Amino acid sequence: MNHLIDVLKSGGPVMIPLGLLSLVALALIVERLWFLRPSLYINQDTLSTLTELLAAQRFDRALEFCRHRSDPFAALVATLVENRSAPYDELKQILEDTARQRLRSLQRGLSALGTIVGGAPLLGLLGTVVGMIKIFSVVATAGSQVTESLSLGISEALITTATGLIIAIPTLFTHSFLEARAENIIATMEARLLDLLHLVRRPSTHPGEEEDAA
Repeated sequence: MNHLIDVLKSGGPVMIPLGLLSLVALALIVERLWFLRPSLYINQDTLSTLTELLAAQRFDRALEFCRHRSDPFAALVATLVENRSAPYDELKQILEDTARQRLRSLQRGLSALGTIVGGAPLLGLLGTVVGMIKIFSVVATAGSQVTESLSLGISEALITTATGLIIAIPTLFTHSFLEARAENIIATMEARLLDLLHLVRRPSTHPGEEEDAA
């Protein structure tokens, strides 16, 4: 442990922002992994219940059921039921706009992770440049401590580069995984919502034709 601390210290002042970046990345990853659980968005029991209620045209019961639940899918179905009398195309647009607003939180934090992926190696590169400057400074003023100073400069250059990559590489893969999970949740919810929409309303068979409100 002490050896690790000494190694980190030898990385110089650039290790401070790198350390902060690693903590921020870890906090964001843990929070996103917890928040992006598919079970929070698509509950099969909820979906089955709503499908049965809407298929039976029990709209008041479906609306009551949705209002007693806190998940975003139930809120979207409530919007569907409340606006069921609107023309099909208009209703579909309302659902898309509402879903876009409510599901925006799924992408929260992912842009910050992307910034860390790009920023950590750049900070490591900055540490490398600082270490190389020290090396050239030692060479230019070569004295009795030249070997030790060169060693410190090389250590600082290599450690910061390695630290930046150590932070960026796992963050990159985790960012891609979380982004794919968020997109999959959104796509699944949209597909299930469209199924329920077709239980409530059908697209017109002729231009300008609208179905009567259910």
